[in-house]
Amino acid sequence: MSENKNSIIQELAMIAHEFRRPIDTISKSAELVNRARETGTLELDKLAEIMDGIINSCHRMSLLTSQVTGMAQLENGTFRIMVEKLNVADFIRDLERLISLYEDKKNVKFTFDVHLKNPFAVCDFRKLEKILLNLISNAVKYSGKTDRRVAVKVYDEGDDLYFRVRDRGIGIPPAEQENIFKLFYRVEGFSTRQTEGCGLGLTMVKSLTEALGGAVCVVSREGKGSEFTVKLPRNQDVSPPSKIVEVAYSYQLYRTSIDEIFSDI
Repeated sequence: MSENKNSIIQELAMIAHEFRRPIDTISKSAELVNRARETGTLELDKLAEIMDGIINSCHRMSLLTSQVTGMAQLENGTFRIMVEKLNVADFIRDLERLISLYEDKKNVKFTFDVHLKNPFAVCDFRKLEKILLNLISNAVKYSGKTDRRVAVKVYDEGDDLYFRVRDRGIGIPPAEQENIFKLFYRVEGFSTRQTEGCGLGLTMVKSLTEALGGAVCVVSREGKGSEFTVKLPRNQDVSPPSKIVEVAYSYQLYRTSIDEIFSDI
């Protein structure tokens, strides 16, 4: 078997492994409900707990599907950029409002700091949403058990926008930092498979950022946390030119998108 074919099989096995857990949860939950219904022992509180597990598993599979199809589109050239001219500050405030709903559930404190001289940008905000949600999810996932604070800072310098996500968690060993954006890569010495994910999140961040004409970098110290910074041009280059309408804020952030990304934790 060729090395390339072996690599593909390993990647497929990794994806299959990540799908197995939510599928097992849904299957076993359905069997439990059926047995309880047949015996007349189904309690509403228990049913609500079971349904929460099923919904979370569905979100998990939806996230995995989105990540895999997104990477496929980037690889085969069918990736599309659709831009709007929107107020970035309003976009971030809306994101903050939805993210903050998870503070108690995930035992984490989020802070958002926005300093924009010019709040407007021409960008594919759906892709920007995926970039930020992946970075925030990653920060929560590796925040450790004590100092669970995640800080998001947004600012601009000239024609560039900066989005910085910082955690105070376990950090990344220096030798691993150049590998973390690689497809399916996981820092196993730190995760030890205790966290969900097959190594697509940060790969998506890098690929989407570069597709939008930007760059991403990381600064990290073991035991001190990590800081990821995404730099994007204020005006996304679009070819062929599209009609861009300037509005105060029209982008729709969906609770489902937030649910999906936090199902990964």
